[in-house]
Amino acid sequence: MTATGCRGPAWAVIAGGGTGGHIYPGLAVAEALADAGRAELHFVVSRRRLDSEVVAAAGFAATGICARGFQRRIAAANLRAACALACGVWQCWGVLARTSPKVVLAQGGYVSAACAIAARLRGVPVVVLEANAVAGAANRLSARWAKACATAFDGTALAGAVRTGLPVRAAIARMHPDSPQGTAGGEARSAARAALGVAESRRLVLVTGGSQGSRRLNAAVDGACALLEDRSEVTVRHLVGQAGANQAPSPEAQDPHRGLHYQRLAYEHDMPAALAASDLVVSRAGGSALAESAAAGRAAVVVPMAGASADHQVANAAALAAAGAAVVIPESELDGQRLATEITDILGDPARLEAMQAAAARFAQPDAAGRVAALLIAAAGEGSPP
Repeated sequence: MTATGCRGPAWAVIAGGGTGGHIYPGLAVAEALADAGRAELHFVVSRRRLDSEVVAAAGFAATGICARGFQRRIAAANLRAACALACGVWQCWGVLARTSPKVVLAQGGYVSAACAIAARLRGVPVVVLEANAVAGAANRLSARWAKACATAFDGTALAGAVRTGLPVRAAIARMHPDSPQGTAGGEARSAARAALGVAESRRLVLVTGGSQGSRRLNAAVDGACALLEDRSEVTVRHLVGQAGANQAPSPEAQDPHRGLHYQRLAYEHDMPAALAASDLVVSRAGGSALAESAAAGRAAVVVPMAGASADHQVANAAALAAAGAAVVIPESELDGQRLATEITDILGDPARLEAMQAAAARFAQPDAAGRVAALLIAAAGEGSPP
């Protein structure tokens, strides 16, 4: 069934925003719900423009609400955060009153906390979706009254947690080797490379710090590219995000390094194509980034963000490394030399690269969106728990 934007009554409200990791899993679940005949959906997101744009591009209506994170210390900013949360709860009360959903999906972050609290007050069932190995504060709160908690990793400490895997966009899930609609074959890869301007003879390293970008990772990539400048068999497609957007020329203004083919973009508008074309992914260790690279069956070099809440990125990265799908570089050890060495070692050993790609595919849960959709349907009283 084709998904449609819903500004009136909705079967479900999907809450989360502020980063791509709180948007794209929800969109994947929305696709699965639409396929199950429940296409009347409404999103609650942050007021960041990209959130609404991404949701609208997928054909869904969205409401942006007040939300901001709390500091993990006594600070005046926490008073403003509390006021924003109260405002967000009031706004979500209005959204739920208008849409009368049967269930709410809370994806984490303070946008979802506001919506989950409003759902609790209105008696609407809540299902929690946790993207990380260590649950965030918002989801720990929402889990107290949730009907079910879907997790991306084993061992996540939430009551009644069920590992479903983290939903990824259908176009990425179809890249998984076990997908009945698989698009991981040579023809799809060649088409993606042609669209991105990457020669068949080159190994493609896709680098992403997320939609916000990472100045530390961007600097390390610049240093690594300087060391790899003579590697004519390598292309680096570097997504610098907002952290480096002011220095990002268009994809056509490329190749500042001899031999190495270098592409620098602020944002990747076709991540499925980028993953399909790639051989190796370098990224932060957010749950969504790891789920997408694993679903596509891509080896990874992962740099967990130091200071992330409860070190959840360290835990995420450790799980992928234990599965054999990733090499982890602690942020304290990240520089151009270390990154260049890891890239060279992996690409220079085809057997190792292939083994890491196979391990990534085994770690992935390509049917995660369907599993989470089934939990929502059960919570709404329209089916049995999966």
